[in-house]
Amino acid sequence: MRLEKPIVFKNVFNIFEDQRGYLSTIDTEELYKYLPNEEFNFKYQLISYSDKKHTFRGMHYQTRPFSQKKLMVVHRGSIIDFAVDIGNIDNSEVLRFDMSAGDAILIPENYAHGFISLTDETLLQYFLDNVFSEENYKGFNITKYLNKEFPKLKFIMSEKDKNLSELIS
Repeated sequence: MRLEKPIVFKNVFNIFEDQRGYLSTIDTEELYKYLPNEEFNFKYQLISYSDKKHTFRGMHYQTRPFSQKKLMVVHRGSIIDFAVDIGNIDNSEVLRFDMSAGDAILIPENYAHGFISLTDETLLQYFLDNVFSEENYKGFNITKYLNKEFPKLKFIMSEKDKNLSELIS
């Protein structure tokens, strides 16, 4: 079975908090029970830390032969996650998912991905099935969409993301 759309997994990771901070556990055998029946071979990991709430990161993807499936885990904080089918980008809807610590989302390789941090000190971990390729790394800007959907928020965004082509309004 081929993964067609993103899938969110709620409360699949354990967060243990105490006066020192927290420990977030990932049992990979348990994790694979949640994934669809297709082969996953994670080769690359990323950690994303957003210091301030309303930080936007995205919309990013890689083209073949370096396209990537992403399993993204929220370890700390909460986010609104976004996914857009890059195969039909002109008519594609922006999918939105509310997520918090302990949740994960599986993003197919044919989707661009981004998120807004809703809390300070948001920490995410990405498991990817292909390595990073600068040549195949792509993205687009959804600032008009974000401003329409969240008119009162002032987003923190990298210059690189601000300068991407605007494709979805």
